[in-house]
Amino acid sequence: MKSTRLLIIIAAMFMIMPATLDAETVTLRIADQFPLTHFASKTGTQAFMKAVEKMSHGNIKFKHYPAGQLAKAAGMLDAVKNRVTDIASVGIVYVSDRMPLSGAVMLPGLFNECVAGTRAYDKLTKNELMEAEFLRHGVRPLYVSLAPVYQIQLTSRESITDISQLQGKKLRTAGAIMELTAKALGATPVTVGPSDFYLALQRGTVDGALYMTASWKALSLHEVLNSSTTNAGLGTVAFANLINEEVWKGLPPDVQQVLLKAGQATGEAAAAVFDKYVAGANKQLAEAGKNIYALSPKVLAQMQEKLTLVENTWLDQMRSRNLPGDKILAAFKQYLKEP
Repeated sequence: MKSTRLLIIIAAMFMIMPATLDAETVTLRIADQFPLTHFASKTGTQAFMKAVEKMSHGNIKFKHYPAGQLAKAAGMLDAVKNRVTDIASVGIVYVSDRMPLSGAVMLPGLFNECVAGTRAYDKLTKNELMEAEFLRHGVRPLYVSLAPVYQIQLTSRESITDISQLQGKKLRTAGAIMELTAKALGATPVTVGPSDFYLALQRGTVDGALYMTASWKALSLHEVLNSSTTNAGLGTVAFANLINEEVWKGLPPDVQQVLLKAGQATGEAAAAVFDKYVAGANKQLAEAGKNIYALSPKVLAQMQEKLTLVENTWLDQMRSRNLPGDKILAAFKQYLKEP
């Protein structure tokens, strides 16, 4: 995947100081957790910066601080909130305690493609979540994105023809929602760090994972995983590119419009690239002899019944915090139906 594809479609300093603005240029500090070689950086921050600079004819520039130079993944929200950086890419899963309602978009069984999910998440962000999740923290979303949707992936070549086959399977998961998902499907969730993922599969510590084929090659997982569903739609990880609200209010309207326009293009383009990349990875893996298959309507119906437990658990958690989880989830489901 090359970042130049996104251009066709479409940081930060340790001293706390505002964006640099003069008669001709605006310089904004932007930070993220990803190394420059990571596809999330290429399709996200790097694509966004290039789009902004192109749309502004070079009048909006950036100082980019990648790879967690200013803050680790879990600290990105505080970094942009406290103006350590002007803009930051925030993984919602790392701040779920502070942005719990955004968890609705990461629930399983709602969608199977990044384009559909990202479009709905974008609408939810601009409406129901703007005040409830973002502005109350002093930040504003410029664009949102979703990682490729998770699938059931096993070291064995077996196709799942009945949900009972997952009973007792040890599946590597990441995050509370995925743990609930594995349990609801009858599997046993196992927490394994990225550095131990390959060995856990190789040694049989886990039988598989809730994961994505898009990352198999990068982690050499094609050497140990042998099958993957293509339509399970078992949730995703959400990201939001946020700007400090005070910085935002200090920018000229024309600069604000460029940032929003470039952000919209970046989010939409990244989603399209992810879906295309997943399709390409699935094709290559199938040609290499892996069992890449779609679940039958019967199994999908069985799964949907089980996954209701995950949704209800999330709703109960929101109710326990006096949060309108039902309203947010209903809105997200409605947006998924819209073009």
